[in-house]
Amino acid sequence: MTVQVKENKIIFTRDFNTTAQNIFKAYTDRALFEQWFHPQGAKTEVFQFNVQTGGHAFFAIRAPQGTSYTVTNYNEVKEPILIDYYDYFADKDGNIDEKMAGMHNIIHIEEKSDGLTTIKSIAELPDPKAAQQLLDMGVEEGMNSTFDNLETLLTKL
Repeated sequence: MTVQVKENKIIFTRDFNTTAQNIFKAYTDRALFEQWFHPQGAKTEVFQFNVQTGGHAFFAIRAPQGTSYTVTNYNEVKEPILIDYYDYFADKDGNIDEKMAGMHNIIHIEEKSDGLTTIKSIAELPDPKAAQQLLDMGVEEGMNSTFDNLETLLTKL
């Protein structure tokens, strides 16, 4: 995985040996999403999951160090190439934490002629300081671990 930081954006790029359709399905099928969308050693529990333009999701990531809750609002979903959404920290009831900045995420899925498919995940934060704070919190390690889970899942599809 490569990571680039451009002002308030963190860009993660990784190739997978699968189709764009399989990656899209892993992001949009509730049962598959729960299997991989968390760092290793954690577990995802989905409460609401409507991945489509204008849709919403609400889920928890339960890790040894604690549980975090996320509300996701989908801006644009184009099968199998694009998932554009906002993520927000929330409480256990799905109420967005107004004290924490939301994050705009754009997932580009590009199938190449060599059998590989590239995910380019762009996380856009309110300012460069917020992006640096996320990096300092270990987002790179967490994303790499999460993508490792995705890679394992994709071998089964």
